[in-house]
Amino acid sequence: MPAPSRPDEPEAPWAETPRPEWDNLLPAVAPETVDTGTTGATGRAGLRRPETTARTASAHDASSAASTGDGSRASGGGTSAVAVAGEERADPGNLQADAQAEDGRRGGAGRGSRAAARDEAIEDRPRALGLRRAVITIAVPLATLMLAIRLVATPAFLWLEYHRPGFPEDAYGFSTDDRMTFGSYGLNYILNFAPSRFLSDVVTPHGQTVFLPAEVGHMTDVKHVMLWSLVGITALALVALLCMTGLRRRAPGAIRKSLFLGAWLTLILLVVLGVLAAVGWESFFTTFHEIFFSGGNWAFRESDSLIRLFPEQFWVDSAVVIAAVSIIVSAVILAITWPTKARRQRTLQRIHERQGARERLSH
Repeated sequence: MPAPSRPDEPEAPWAETPRPEWDNLLPAVAPETVDTGTTGATGRAGLRRPETTARTASAHDASSAASTGDGSRASGGGTSAVAVAGEERADPGNLQADAQAEDGRRGGAGRGSRAAARDEAIEDRPRALGLRRAVITIAVPLATLMLAIRLVATPAFLWLEYHRPGFPEDAYGFSTDDRMTFGSYGLNYILNFAPSRFLSDVVTPHGQTVFLPAEVGHMTDVKHVMLWSLVGITALALVALLCMTGLRRRAPGAIRKSLFLGAWLTLILLVVLGVLAAVGWESFFTTFHEIFFSGGNWAFRESDSLIRLFPEQFWVDSAVVIAAVSIIVSAVILAITWPTKARRQRTLQRIHERQGARERLSH
């Protein structure tokens, strides 16, 4: 039975006639937006939580079903609304759980990518990088000194020495031409693979033997030291070149730093040797021969051919030339490998490009 209307409040003429077709045109959230009992004058029904909306929709469906007398429909609608409300109440939690799971998966993937990048960087790092750099560094001073010694052990240097002003003359009768001839025999012998007869058969125009057996024995020892040094340092230089392979691409700056350090090591070694020679040349010369010629067959009389052909001044000049050549070579290496701003930037750019390529591969 409809409730009586107030005397001062006339009933709307359209209230008696239901318009079901209008209900079909209303949106699904109409009960929420017109619920004046809860929103009042504020009209902020759109700010309700999802479960409130579901309960409002359920009450509206139940009241509509009761007014039409369809109790089963109201019950079914209420159950459906309650189910929807349950789903909507559970949905924020599910979304949060899904978001956390997704973040976990992304975080795990990111951590996995970073770990893979680190593993790849470690695997991509050249093997024995420190050892390879050490080999390159040590090869620089040894190769530089051997190059300088080899330039001194040439007929050109011998000619310059014998013809330079101030070089002491032979007090026992060797002319400059004699010195050039016999000295060339001794120089060639220490650089070739000829037997000892190469020196023992050398005679003067008068038929006298130039080199005594003791002198031939000492020159044979010099020959062995010279050849083995050439072979060993050449092999070390080749190993250093092999160590350089791949370092420019996989370890930018490693070759430049190794050469730079090797050049400084050469200069330090030259300074130490120069100080020792300047403090006491005789002691330095004796110690040098005792180290490389422990047999003691390197001391001769002033009348022997080796002293007449290679006097003390010859060895002093040779040491000066060896030091000068080594300094020039070291200066060139330092100029090429000096860590300028532009070179450091190029090295950093190659490092960044390498890291970028590893990261792209890891993804």
